[in-house]
Amino acid sequence: MLFLTLVVSHIFNRLNLPAVIGQLILGVILGKGVLNVVKADNDVNLFAEIGVILLMFLAGLESNLKLLKKHLVPSITVAIFGVILPVALTLITSLIFGINFKESIFISVVFAATSVSISVEVLKSLNYLSSASGTVILGAAVVDDILAISILSVMSGTLTGAFSMQKILMLLGLWVLFGVLIVVLHKWVIPQIIHLADYIEATQAPTIFALVICFVMAYIADKVQLDAVLGAFVAGIAVSNSKYYKEKIGSNIEAIGYSIFIPVFFISIGLNLEFSSFLKDFWLIVFFTITGVIGKLFGAGFGAKLSGFDLKDSYVIGSGMISRGEMALIIGQIGFSAKLLSEEYYSAVIISVILITIISPFFLKHSISKNPL
Repeated sequence: MLFLTLVVSHIFNRLNLPAVIGQLILGVILGKGVLNVVKADNDVNLFAEIGVILLMFLAGLESNLKLLKKHLVPSITVAIFGVILPVALTLITSLIFGINFKESIFISVVFAATSVSISVEVLKSLNYLSSASGTVILGAAVVDDILAISILSVMSGTLTGAFSMQKILMLLGLWVLFGVLIVVLHKWVIPQIIHLADYIEATQAPTIFALVICFVMAYIADKVQLDAVLGAFVAGIAVSNSKYYKEKIGSNIEAIGYSIFIPVFFISIGLNLEFSSFLKDFWLIVFFTITGVIGKLFGAGFGAKLSGFDLKDSYVIGSGMISRGEMALIIGQIGFSAKLLSEEYYSAVIISVILITIISPFFLKHSISKNPL
């Protein structure tokens, strides 16, 4: 897998295309869809999960906290409109194709989620991550994740009959505590922990401290039913204030991540893609893919325009929000396990999510080429 990652990355870079597209397509070729030589087993999934956590930690390291604060309101606006339009379009599409109302609502939630990990990779490769547009994409993706998880939590409870206001309030309370914990750790705890590296006589002490912080924050976020990648992203922002950041931590974790874990994550997305139901559900997949792209592109783009960005920046932001990736796949799997998504439409939804994920870097690269820094 790693050797083939080098090969496809070289080819796509020579073609002036983001290497991540080649890695996504490689996953489809190696998986169930074509050769079926790599299984998405526990080992691959573990490496992939570590990969996406490290990727989002690196995104946090490279983020500008002042810009994130400055663009907080635009990020929320982009996220809200980036959820409303995809939900509406997917719901209408599902109902037109005769899917029952309960299942249609759940499918629309799957397509509401944004997975910014793919966009982060493209933004990093084009040195666009710390721009105003890149910052809004990151901020909006965090808000988007929280919105999608909130909708999923309420929906799972109401549709399965397990809804309780007490459970919702408890969940909100946990999220508030998590927010307070982030502020406390960011201001007083994490800087002191990283500073301990001055007194530790051990190889790569700052990097090890940073990794510990990354995984602990990812674990806590997961335990309060937020996405682990959100915890990793927040940890990256906190560690970015360290004096070691540019000198040691960033480059070391980049070497660890891109040498093994992050490529496995990108490959893993395509491993479960099957074409057995592709012809049967062809038009449903086509419409889910089209509405999935349009919903985020125009919904998030409109939110950006409403927040004062020009058309070119709005195009970049809308393009950066298209990708669904692991977040939508996780929500789809949860719904399938909870009988909210039937086996009849599960494959069509998953294929559409993967197709959108593969398409999204093309839009983002094109939008940035039209609006260089």
